[in-house]
Amino acid sequence: MHGHSWGWVAGRCLAAWLALTTAAAAAGETPYLQVLGGDPARVERLPLLQTRAEVDIVGTIASVELRQVFENRGDVPIEAVYVFPASTDAAVGSLTLRIGERTVRGVLREKQQARADYDAARSEGRNSALLEQQAEGVFRLRVANILPGDRIDVALQYTELLRPREGVYEFFLPTTRGATAGGESATHDPVRSSAAAEVTDYSFALAARLRGAAPFAAIASPSHRIDVQRSDARRAAVTLAADEAKAATRDFVLRFSYAGDAIADGLQLYPGGPEQFFLLTVQPPASVLPDQVPAREYLFVVDVSGSMAGAPLDLAKLVLRELLAGMRPQDRFNVVLFAGAASVLDAKASLAGTPDNLRQALRFIDAADGSGATDLLSALQTAYALPHGAGVARSVVVVTDGGIAAGDAVSRLIRSRLGEASVFAFGVGARVDKAVIRRIARAGTGEAVMIENLDEGKPQAQAFRRYIEQPLLSGIAVAFEGFDAYDVSPMPVPDLFAQRPVVLVGKYRGAAQGRIRLRAQSGRGPYEAVVDVAAAADVSAENAPLRTLWARQMLADRIDLGAEPGAEDALRREITQLGLDYGLLTPYTAFVAIDDAVRTQQPSTTVDQPLPQRASQVVGYASGSGNALLFAAALSPALQQNLAASAAPLRVVDGRRFRERGDTLVDLAYRDGQPLLRIRRDSPAFMRLLQLRPDLRVWLELEGSVLLSLGRYAVLVDARGFSDYPDALLQRAVALRP
Repeated sequence: MHGHSWGWVAGRCLAAWLALTTAAAAAGETPYLQVLGGDPARVERLPLLQTRAEVDIVGTIASVELRQVFENRGDVPIEAVYVFPASTDAAVGSLTLRIGERTVRGVLREKQQARADYDAARSEGRNSALLEQQAEGVFRLRVANILPGDRIDVALQYTELLRPREGVYEFFLPTTRGATAGGESATHDPVRSSAAAEVTDYSFALAARLRGAAPFAAIASPSHRIDVQRSDARRAAVTLAADEAKAATRDFVLRFSYAGDAIADGLQLYPGGPEQFFLLTVQPPASVLPDQVPAREYLFVVDVSGSMAGAPLDLAKLVLRELLAGMRPQDRFNVVLFAGAASVLDAKASLAGTPDNLRQALRFIDAADGSGATDLLSALQTAYALPHGAGVARSVVVVTDGGIAAGDAVSRLIRSRLGEASVFAFGVGARVDKAVIRRIARAGTGEAVMIENLDEGKPQAQAFRRYIEQPLLSGIAVAFEGFDAYDVSPMPVPDLFAQRPVVLVGKYRGAAQGRIRLRAQSGRGPYEAVVDVAAAADVSAENAPLRTLWARQMLADRIDLGAEPGAEDALRREITQLGLDYGLLTPYTAFVAIDDAVRTQQPSTTVDQPLPQRASQVVGYASGSGNALLFAAALSPALQQNLAASAAPLRVVDGRRFRERGDTLVDLAYRDGQPLLRIRRDSPAFMRLLQLRPDLRVWLELEGSVLLSLGRYAVLVDARGFSDYPDALLQRAVALRP
């Protein structure tokens, strides 16, 4: 391993995980549904009781069966609206609804037909469910006619391709909620969610099975305590630790990385049906030596239009300074600024990464003032037209707030030139259009990075620089010799980076035989690898998700590349048919499940379930009795500084000092990382807290919200806390028992 031990590899991976993990001050809450009936004083509740996830990870593919159980504890029929976010690569393949002993399987329909079928069943009093794609990676489920006392078991199956960051693969399962999701039904007013959740019996279970494309270097979870059982170097089983059985109020994150000191390839096949599928993964080594990195060229395409004026352009300049700071003298770079027209730092050739040239580039960027319209297509055409040296790994980095015309023509241009350059997209500014940024990066098989404020700019740019500064193979060509492959994506083949594998998915005809030959340019000269299909292939029924994965990739290609002018209707029909043929949720298809039995004549009241936040935006929880204990894992450093140095008023109450933060008084003794109990004012837990520690009354009964440090623990008393804390936990929090 070139002098590095296995422990070094694992330590490197764990350090990368720590670098990737960020904490936020906003708290998530347990999924909880509420209905406001005709009588405002009456509240109907539909709590989420159980979440169970079965996860199979084969190579870089995750197949998930997610089961969630709700119960109507009110006294009127309910229609529940639940929004589930997954990654933008998730492909939902089935929906099953079980109420009591009755099970109904969803059928995929064209979206308008599915909605009509659901609405008809809802009005007839039948149990029914409708699952739609609300946005990219966001799925909206409606379940109608849930009667008082009903328990509803909803099962979703989906597949996603896991993509690494800094050499680490991450599987994410959301279990918490945050801001309310949009897209409410046009026929119903949106209903706000519960402000007084009292969850006492919510449980969470997860089991994951991993089969690696190479030996695992490390497997861990930053969100939960887990048990990992390894049967061999490439197989492992993961379950929650025994004391995590109810710790469901933290989004679940599983991270793993592969070991190895050489570029490796893995071939997975799913044969035997009318169509046969394969997936080829070219995996970078765990550690990279300088001589493995070929010559590099970076083309920075920077938006300087009117929407970038002010903070977004300042942020873009900061990003460019950080990226340019990583240039080596042997590297080359150029800068294309675009608004209504494009201007180039040097139209003749890219410049060497010398100090003088870097200073010239910074002066060129600093002169931009943010004005005019935008034309990304012309700017990219200008960038691609710049002379390109042989054997050089070229990367195009687009920096913009997303307020640009980046339509189908842009995606098609980027994809058609994929063999020449990988394309990465930096979204900057508080109002960055994330969909545009992701689309640009996906067309170029690159990374999308969002930076919304200056505090994030430097560390994010540095992490991104580490990502793009280690291309390993460029100009990759794949030849199928005696292996009848077709409908392969992506084509052309993108570059291999130290932190990103190359993944090709496609179909094949006939027997699994022949060879796959890869040729490319590396830092050590020409590179060639040959995969003997019959000898190297992993043929298993566990590879069945390859069919869904291929269809999802085709859908992404069709949507991203768009239609030529006048062919929009044909593209819509093609996408719809692709979804129907492969049983996939698309923007134009939906799953609908309808029971035959008529169960009620009383109209359902609608309740909306808010959208969970990403794991990086949610503070962790731990289980007490149910999900009451919130661990304020870490306020962000920027927020900590704001709390310490803010100009907000300082208030002293009976010897304690508080900082006023809006309606909340924050105890200056509160420290980053303290376990935080969020308690609802006037709840049984609040009354018990005052009973245990009457001396706290002078602070806890202050108006508004109060965050009070108690030593090891802290409490936040407000109108949105929990009320079901175990007595033993409250006694520990107030230091009355260990």
